[in-house]
Amino acid sequence: MTDELERIEAALADRYAIERELGSGGMATVYLGRDLKHTRQVAVKVLRPEVAAAVGSDRFLREIRITAQLNHPHILPLLDSGEAGSLLYYVMPYVAGGSLRLRLAAETRLPLEAVLRVVRQVAAGLELAHRHGVVHRDVKPENILFSEGLAVVADFGIAKAVSAAGRQALTRTGVPLGTPGYMSPEQAMGVAELDERTDVYSLGCVTYEMLTGGTPVALPSPDDARLGRFLDAPPEHRERLDELPGRVEQALVKALAARPAERFGSPGEFSEALAQAAAGSTKLTEAQVDEVLRRAAELEAEQGTEGRALSVGAVEQVAAEVGIPPEHVRAAVRELDRPGGRVVPHAPVPGTTQVDYRKDTLILDRVIEGEIDPSVHKAMVNEIQTSLGMVGHVSVLGDTLTWSPAAPGTDDRKVIVTVTPEAGKTQVHIEERFELSGWRIFVPAWGVGIGLLTGIGLISALGLGDRAFLLAILFAPVGAISAVNIFLKGKAARHRPKLRELAERLAALTEKVASTALKPGDSSRDD
Repeated sequence: MTDELERIEAALADRYAIERELGSGGMATVYLGRDLKHTRQVAVKVLRPEVAAAVGSDRFLREIRITAQLNHPHILPLLDSGEAGSLLYYVMPYVAGGSLRLRLAAETRLPLEAVLRVVRQVAAGLELAHRHGVVHRDVKPENILFSEGLAVVADFGIAKAVSAAGRQALTRTGVPLGTPGYMSPEQAMGVAELDERTDVYSLGCVTYEMLTGGTPVALPSPDDARLGRFLDAPPEHRERLDELPGRVEQALVKALAARPAERFGSPGEFSEALAQAAAGSTKLTEAQVDEVLRRAAELEAEQGTEGRALSVGAVEQVAAEVGIPPEHVRAAVRELDRPGGRVVPHAPVPGTTQVDYRKDTLILDRVIEGEIDPSVHKAMVNEIQTSLGMVGHVSVLGDTLTWSPAAPGTDDRKVIVTVTPEAGKTQVHIEERFELSGWRIFVPAWGVGIGLLTGIGLISALGLGDRAFLLAILFAPVGAISAVNIFLKGKAARHRPKLRELAERLAALTEKVASTALKPGDSSRDD
């Protein structure tokens, strides 16, 4: 028996029989004891002497009275506290169910259903504490215990008392103010006024560990936040995150945001978001998956996302919103990349440019022998923007480059250019959709007038008398439709030469690149 244990036994002998040490940390040592008055097992936490000296008995006892008021099924209650000689201690029920740390040591990671249950229960306990003005500051697996299958949060006593002592007094003793790996960035920086969002961060770390088997390797970057994904996650974490419903990772990224203002406002909000993210939604067929991906690429091309390309990770998050798991998204991307994929709807004979006008859309297609690679995308974009005299948004899905105008210009042109390498060829697809805008909305009115005059003239010539006007009205819609069609076809005819020239220039660029690239059977290719 150590001198320290003998001293503690002697100090508490009139109330508790100390049996053995259960564990120790940076701030306290916990002992298994027996409550002599009530004949029950308890956990007695004794502050380390240097911590007790820094905190002071008056402050400790005053602050721990607030902790004693926390009465909740998912908070481990405080049974007793006090000062014995130079010792500061507090007493809690002994929980035989063990801690989350012990469970993770045995199982490494937990099923999603179990994780959601633990998070919901821990968040409920933290919410009650926050309403009483108590922030835990040290949420970690060691402080989450299981009692009769329920998760309970322990160690509120130390958190409140230590925070009141002040950082400077404690850092002189070498006592850590939190636990690395679970401590929020603002807590690690020494911010004195911490709120509930520091507990949100710590709970996010615990949740991440329950799901992946380890804590996050780095704070989420702005790109992580934009995509809702941990881009720098280790491969083993990435594999496990990919097994989850897509929006679960989004919730984790938000909970672990570096800035408190970007996190969930409370543990309850995080728990609710996590539960909603994990809720299953209607599964889609492979055809529907393909359609979601196509539309997502179109939206990115039309609207853009801060000038960045649309990554597969971003598409995974779009698909996750409708319940599509990441593996289906990647399967759809592979489908787009293989010969026969739904990338370019019109495939002309190599060496020719096919031109077609359908309804209100001018379509040009060109197939060139040889494939380009992503390194040529910049030159392609420059060629497009120089030829059209417009700047635009760029989207990349798989190896497919999609370009569209960044903002409406004076002509409000709606052009989409797609360049896709596949099966030893490169397909160039250009579409421009025409519609009436500005003063051109009067074109149908002119058509109505022309239709009326034409109808009256023809019907009068046929000698239909008084019925001429009524029958002439029937010609008005025909006149309006004809006028619109004539105007749009005329506009398409004016734009066709420029778009054909663009297709030829992109074809020439592709042929130049392809001619200098190593062919599949080239003997100079590295093995």
